Amino acid sequence: MHLLRACEVSAGVLHNNKNGEVSKDIFPLKKFNVKEKCSKFRKFHEIEHYLELFEFNNLSYTHNNTGYSFILYLPQATGIWLTSLFTENPFIIFYVARFFNLVVWLALIYFSIKLTPFKWAFLVTALFPMTLYEGMSLSADSFNLGFSFLYVALILNLSFGRERFISKQNFFFLVFMSVLSVFLKGIIVLSLLMFLIPKSKLKHKYFIVPALILFCFALQVIFSSNSFIFINTGIDIHERKLMILNSPFYVLKVFVKTLIYKTPFYIKSAVFELGWLNINPNPIFVILLYIAYFLTPTLDKVKVKLRNKFVVIGINFIFIILILLLYFITFTPLDKNIIYGAQGRYFIPLFLLFSIVMQTTLNLPKRKTFYIKLAILMILFSALMCAVILV
Repeated sequence: MHLLRACEVSAGVLHNNKNGEVSKDIFPLKKFNVKEKCSKFRKFHEIEHYLELFEFNNLSYTHNNTGYSFILYLPQATGIWLTSLFTENPFIIFYVARFFNLVVWLALIYFSIKLTPFKWAFLVTALFPMTLYEGMSLSADSFNLGFSFLYVALILNLSFGRERFISKQNFFFLVFMSVLSVFLKGIIVLSLLMFLIPKSKLKHKYFIVPALILFCFALQVIFSSNSFIFINTGIDIHERKLMILNSPFYVLKVFVKTLIYKTPFYIKSAVFELGWLNINPNPIFVILLYIAYFLTPTLDKVKVKLRNKFVVIGINFIFIILILLLYFITFTPLDKNIIYGAQGRYFIPLFLLFSIVMQTTLNLPKRKTFYIKLAILMILFSALMCAVILV
């Protein structure tokens, strides 16, 4: 589905409206050639409706990403367009597109680590096998995650950096990034982090920040209302919205049950569950990765006020609820009594936020700090080697 949308963008189809209009012949080669050569990918044969997949007729299982912003697909679409000028081999086109995604992702991660005061937390989160796997994929999540790293890093730099005032250049860059977040997946929620910026650094903060956030959310509503939204078979979103208003306790029960039963899956799949969520490591690697992450506050050592920690906890909560709400409204059958569709990788940006909450004033000797760094790097290296072997 990500491949189809990337091919659309490479062919100049930048927007699909809410009715789901989708171009059919979007590949840079003929359909029969696509069927013949892509059939060599063993995984294609495991897809339900394999034969119909290449007819591009039914949005319910072939193209539910058609409403995603073209911005999410610019790197891989560029790779597809350029490579298609020289070859029709889908293997080469596919992997060049992934390579373009990886290069852009690496650039975004590099500059985010340069910017953020929480360098070790960002480094560990970026090198989770799941984060890196998405970064080198053809998925829209590659650019989405890379952008979230840079956007959070910028806000945290403005909030906790040494500069006494926010320069005009940095302010306009913040506005640009905030507006751009409107066209990505869920990143607009991270704009709430701007409330962490001290009033001493940004004059008229309590006017500028709410005004900018309200403008971005209004723009998000306009964009979303004019874009195709995938709705699972048999789901009536208007009925779901009425249910939230008329049966709030039932909906609350569904959310609570989801968090109880699905949290272990979210925790695991956020750091290490690859492929189509069917490539699983030994659980010890998941535990070690979380140990590495929870060791990062001893290295970053950024002073964070208690009230700012509560603000971040609140933003984390809003982020989680909105993701579950989306899948409750558009995807989950009512007879399940639990929300389906959400995956742990959607919560990866929360690791960047939670690093603020974990900050401590604990001062360790340089020798212990060295051993902590060594332990973190060894954990990351072993987990990534495990990922290479499994994949």
